[in-house]
This record gives sequence, structure tokens and C-alpha cells, in this order.
Amino acid sequence: MRAFHTLRTKNNLDFKLADFEILTLIISALEWKKHNGEIFLYTDSVGRKFLKDVGILEIWDGVETSLDEMQELGIDEKIFWAGAKLFALRQQNFPCVMIDLDFIVWRKIDFAQFKSDVAVIHRESTDIPCYPDKNYFRFKNNFSLPQNLNWTLEPCNTAFAYFGDKNFVKAYCEFAFEFMKSAAPTENQTGWDLLPYMVFVEQRWLAMCAENCGVKVHSFSNIFELFGGQKFFTHIWGHKQILRENPADAEKFCRDCAERIKHDFPDWAEKFSVHCKNSVQKFFQ
Repeated sequence: MRAFHTLRTKNNLDFKLADFEILTLIISALEWKKHNGEIFLYTDSVGRKFLKDVGILEIWDGVETSLDEMQELGIDEKIFWAGAKLFALRQQNFPCVMIDLDFIVWRKIDFAQFKSDVAVIHRESTDIPCYPDKNYFRFKNNFSLPQNLNWTLEPCNTAFAYFGDKNFVKAYCEFAFEFMKSAAPTENQTGWDLLPYMVFVEQRWLAMCAENCGVKVHSFSNIFELFGGQKFFTHIWGHKQILRENPADAEKFCRDCAERIKHDFPDWAEKFSVHCKNSVQKFFQ
């Protein structure tokens, strides 16, 4: 199964990833290739240069810099920080899998069972604050939300998602980009108040669009299983903030990641020990 990662830097020349982020995405890519097939990277010019300078560009089966084109869309990426995932999604051949850089799949998955449907890692409750009602959102350009949306549906977490049909993805992405271009938060909506805009268009709209299109949404897991001892998936997710704030924990995490890479992919570990050009290299020596 073809999969893709997305890395958007907005061509910020000061962009960098922490060592634990680099090691996690290495495992994400290599474990996918080992168990499930090809994986490609969609990034921009600065992202490609950063990863080339680190010395890990070859872990993907191909690298596209089409995210350079996002700056022409008129989307506020401070609000729609995951918009690049949808930009990359609409460029895919289907079926395909969208996988976050901090998500790892440890085993082979039978995707044939999903056919032209959609599958996501888990569903989310609409009771949490980031999923307000429709009156929360503000728009420009005379844009408005359709009246027939089902606001009772559980949103779809897309840290790991399978898409089986190009026509569904077209409908999903076309509306998503209209929404992102037309969003006009009020002056009082700042910081975390802007989060509902991104999670609506990426996750809540996915569930609504699937219902409108007659597409079934499957779940690989649920949020309780995902963080409760199962061994199919690892999502670093909120743990990244802990690692950023605790250097000793981050150091141990990086060494554990390197040991896993040495065990599962000794040839790659040998390459990293020679060709990595930043601080990641020390974990392989």
C-alpha cells in the first residue's frame, strides 16, 4: 500500500526538527516499508534541504517539493497548520494511506478489506472543546456551511488514515480548501480558540463528507486502546511536549529509538552512523 508523509516548513530558513522528531520519522518510514509498502514524502524546498543535510532523504521511496505551491493558495497556515496534509492528499493515486511523521505502524495491515471506504486510526468525541457547534465559525467571501451537515457524527482522527476512492477525496478536499480560504476568525478568536477551525476541516468534516457521499468510515483502533498497551501502533503525539521540556527524557527516548533502528534495520543504522550530518549521528555510534 502506498503511503505518504507530509513535512511543511513554509520555507522558513530557520526550520529544524528536534532529534527525537527525526528519529521517530525514520522509524515511521522504515517500519512502513518493512510491513506495508512504499512511502513518499511531500515537503517544500527548505524541508527537502533540511532532510538532505541531516542525511536521511533516502529513507523515502520518493520526495516531492510540491508544497512550495501552497503559498499561492491564500490560506493562513498559522490557523491551518495541517492544511499541507490535505494538499498532499489530493495529489495521490488511490488507494493510499496518509500517515503523520510521529505515527508508527509496527505490523502488516490488510487494507483490501476497506475497498473504496475510509479508515482512520480512531474517532473522537464531540464533547471536547475543540469541536464547538456551527455558530462558532466565521467566514468571508459569502461562504457558509451547508445546512445538511450532521453535527452529531464523531470526528475522525487522521494521524493515520486510509482513503480508497479518488472521487470521495476530491469532494473532501474541494470543500476543505474552500473552508480554509474563506475562514475569517474574529479578533477574539486567538491562540487555542483557533484550533476548532483546523480540526473541523480535517477531522469533523471528514466524517460529515463521508456520510454525505455514502462512504463508510472504519476505525483501526479507539483512543483507549491506542494508549492502552496495544502493539500495532505508536503515536508520539502529546508526548513530544514532555520531551521538549525534559532533555534527559529526550536523550533516553532518542537512544531507545536508535537501538530499535539498529535492531530492525542494521544496514540503515550503519548508513546513519556515517552519513547523518547533525546530532542524530551520535546515537548510532
